[in-house]
Amino acid sequence: MGCVWGQFCRIDEDESIRVEDKFQYLLSSLKSNTKVRVIVESYPPSKENYSKVIEHLKSRFGRKDLLIEVYIRDLLALVNSKTNIKLSDLYDKLGSYLRALETLGVTTSNYAAMLYPVVESCLPVEILKAWDRYRLSREVKRGFYSHEGEGSRKSYVFLTS
Repeated sequence: MGCVWGQFCRIDEDESIRVEDKFQYLLSSLKSNTKVRVIVESYPPSKENYSKVIEHLKSRFGRKDLLIEVYIRDLLALVNSKTNIKLSDLYDKLGSYLRALETLGVTTSNYAAMLYPVVESCLPVEILKAWDRYRLSREVKRGFYSHEGEGSRKSYVFLTS
């Protein structure tokens, strides 16, 4: 199984670091009062327990299907938010979720049909009108879309411009 917990992966996979030190690095990288920290602290720090902690964390938090669900829920919460979010913040957060999903093997072709209307639903009317003009001018210049999912990818590109 590949490493799924970000930058700590480098430490875990670095054979030049002693296992006892890896355990301490893991503890120091976790926020206080989180589920992960509580689990790690439930094991006495030792060379023998490090591999047990890692396996426990992988089985509990490293499930790809659950991580995908979390990112999809976060994405839906973002676009369903009743607060006015700045377009640049929407772009940054949307990009973050899409990159995370891509890392987990969820590609544009997997979510394009769903993503376009979901993101569109949270945009102000002025942005939608500008997007329609942009899309129409691109279609006229290049011909109509020939690939399924192109609209979603292009709407994301539009938000960046």
